[in-house]
Amino acid sequence: MMVSLFTPVVRCRHKHLEPYMPPATAAFQNDKFAAYGLPNGSFSALQLEACNTTTFVPRCSSPEEHPPLVLFSGALGTSRLIYSSMLQSVAAAGYSVVSIDHPYDADFVEFPEGTTVKGADIDSDADIELALATRVRDIAFVHRQLGNQSFVKAVLPDFDRGYGYSARKTAMVGHSLGGAAAAAAVLAISSIRGGVNLDGTMFGSVITSGLKRPFMLMGHENKTQETDPSWKATWTKLTGWKREFEVEGAAHYSFSDLPLVTEVLGLQENLPQEVGQVLGTIEGCRMLNLTVSYVTAFLDFVLKAKPDGNSNKIANFSEVTLRAE
Repeated sequence: MMVSLFTPVVRCRHKHLEPYMPPATAAFQNDKFAAYGLPNGSFSALQLEACNTTTFVPRCSSPEEHPPLVLFSGALGTSRLIYSSMLQSVAAAGYSVVSIDHPYDADFVEFPEGTTVKGADIDSDADIELALATRVRDIAFVHRQLGNQSFVKAVLPDFDRGYGYSARKTAMVGHSLGGAAAAAAVLAISSIRGGVNLDGTMFGSVITSGLKRPFMLMGHENKTQETDPSWKATWTKLTGWKREFEVEGAAHYSFSDLPLVTEVLGLQENLPQEVGQVLGTIEGCRMLNLTVSYVTAFLDFVLKAKPDGNSNKIANFSEVTLRAE
C-alpha cells in the first residue's frame, strides 16, 4: 500500500516545493478531471510547500511528548493525494497524519518504482461491503506497522523520534466511504479513540452495534439524519460523545482539496454548473479552513483532552449548523 505522512514542524528555516502528485498519477487525474472543465496539465502544475529539515519537532508542551496520530481514508475511487493540502493543515495543528491509498479501491495508485494500479468497478452493495472490510484490514495493518519500531525507524525515521510509539494516541478520519471506514475502524481497533465521518453513508455492522467512543458526522447541505437513513439508524447506537453537523453550500467533494484546486487555478467562477453539484459553492480556501477547524477541534477534544470546541466554532463559520448532539 501507499501512504502519505504529514508531520508538524514548529519552526522551519528553509522550505521547498514538492509536486502535488507523482507524474503518472497527475497525468491520470488530468485526464479524469478534464471532463469537469479543468485545463489539461492542472494537477501536474500543482505543488505543495514543505520544510527542508529532517528534524520534526512536535508541537507539544514537553519534549517527552509527541504528536498524536491521525489515520485518514478517502472516498471510493479517489486518490489519497486529493486530500494532501487539507491533511497538511491538520498536521500543522499538532498531529502526525497518515493517509492511506487502498489499491483497487482508489482510482489510481502509483508506487515508487513506477508500478501503477487502477481501481476496480465497485458499485453494488456487496462490492461496497467487501471494500469496507478490506479498508478496515488495511487500516489495521498500517496501524500495526506504525507500532513496529524497527519498521518505523527504517522507513520513517522522523516519525518516531525515539519517543516510543506504543503510547501514541490515535484517531480516525475519513471522507465518503472513508467515513464509513472510520466508524468501522473505531469499532474494530480498540486503540483508536474516536472518529470523524465527513459526508459518508454508513455501512457495516456499526449501524446496528454502534460505538461507545466519540464520533462526529459532518455532511454537505441536505445530508443529515433526515435524508440519510444510515445516519439515522447509527445515531441512536452512538452512546459516547457525538455531534452531527450540516454545511450549507457544501457538496460531496467539498471535503477534499478539489475546491481549493479550482480556486488556485482561478477556475471556481468558470466551471460548468454540474461541477458545483460536486464541489459546492463555498470558496476553496474557506471550505478547507472550515473542515480543518472542525476536524482539529474534534481531535483536540479526543486526543489532547481539550474542551469540546466544536460548538463555539459555529460563530466563525455561519455555513455550519449543529443538527444533533
